[in-house]
Amino acid sequence: MPEKKDLFELSILAKGKYADLLVKREDYKNLVTFAQNKTEPIYNWFYYKEGFSGDLVWNLLKELEIPKKSGILDPFCGTGNTLLACQQAGYNAIGFDILPLGVFVSNTKLQCDYDMELLKEKIKEISSLKFGETHLKWPDLKFIDIKQAFSRYARNDILFFKEKILEIEDEKIRNFIFLALLSIVGQASNTKKDGGVIRIVRKQHLAPVRYLLRNKLKRMYRDLKRVNPKNGDISAEALQGDARSLDLEPESINACITSPPYLNFVDYTKLYGLELALIVNNSKEIEELRKRSLRSHIGAKYEFHDGLKSEKLDEITGKIENSPVVVWGYFEDMYMSLEGIYKALKPNGTAALVVGNACLPNLTVDVDLILAEISEQIGFNAKAIWVANARWCDVHGMWRSYAPTRVREALPLGHIVKERPVRESIVILEK
Repeated sequence: MPEKKDLFELSILAKGKYADLLVKREDYKNLVTFAQNKTEPIYNWFYYKEGFSGDLVWNLLKELEIPKKSGILDPFCGTGNTLLACQQAGYNAIGFDILPLGVFVSNTKLQCDYDMELLKEKIKEISSLKFGETHLKWPDLKFIDIKQAFSRYARNDILFFKEKILEIEDEKIRNFIFLALLSIVGQASNTKKDGGVIRIVRKQHLAPVRYLLRNKLKRMYRDLKRVNPKNGDISAEALQGDARSLDLEPESINACITSPPYLNFVDYTKLYGLELALIVNNSKEIEELRKRSLRSHIGAKYEFHDGLKSEKLDEITGKIENSPVVVWGYFEDMYMSLEGIYKALKPNGTAALVVGNACLPNLTVDVDLILAEISEQIGFNAKAIWVANARWCDVHGMWRSYAPTRVREALPLGHIVKERPVRESIVILEK
């Protein structure tokens, strides 16, 4: 069996069309993860494991030679790290996300020019509130029992603080304090985000909601004093929207830096369901968002369209023993998203897509190579595929549920198939 140190070399030994675009770029390895954001002011206000670092955006802007004050697009903006990094570096930016949670977190992180004295006063006021009853109710999430997810006290306290926060008149301050509440929901619960699912885990000695909220607000306030964000003449915002049907003027954007959901069966409406429950009005809204989300999981609504052609995709789906519909649906959605990006880009505009290849029980889906192939059908020039990271194929996670019975029974829980590497890449496209 090859040594772990050979993973990068093994990962770029792919064969076939577009494989010659693969380039080892280990300097991006730590930038395609959320890890660096944990210590970065504002970036760390909401933990979003699926996000990448601000440094990744800054490096790409520099390496791709994007002029200052250019317009940057992120059609899968998540919690807004691309937008925030662009704002800080002097670029205009617009992002879209289908989940209102991501849009809210993004726009709150982008807020500038706070009334710091009023903010300090409101933080003190919220932190000193006596607990009380609330008329707000948790929605029935179907996929998780709220009564198991929280203690009775935590369930009531979170809604109590939400009600009081929503009474704050100043919008920026209201958003700031509400984001702090959203960010501590997981810590206050008996749940754990485990890979692509959320599980009930009985925790010992959970800290009270009041304590968690007060400490989070202190840290966030300290970040503002340290960074002192100012608007200047830079525009950056997130809008709720679908990457498959972008509402943008043709040829209005200079560059696109984004990371679409990976083909890993993760349903973000479930993974972040507790936080979403504080944003939306009822469980039906979450169910509708699930159906409308990118088809990277089985909960999305599957309707097929003409237009997508890929020799490599045809070859792969012919080998998949279970749920090939998810794989094909994913690339149809990516095809439509790439069409929208292409139309929005100015001539010679550049797109950088951070993607991860998918590990199935019996084969690997080379997402990066397939995206390069279908992008050229749209009109892009696939310039390069920078391989930022490589890992061993691990089939014990989400794919275990969809693998054939004989495969599931043959693999012990936690088993990692160390026979093939899986790439995490940055696909560079030019209009």
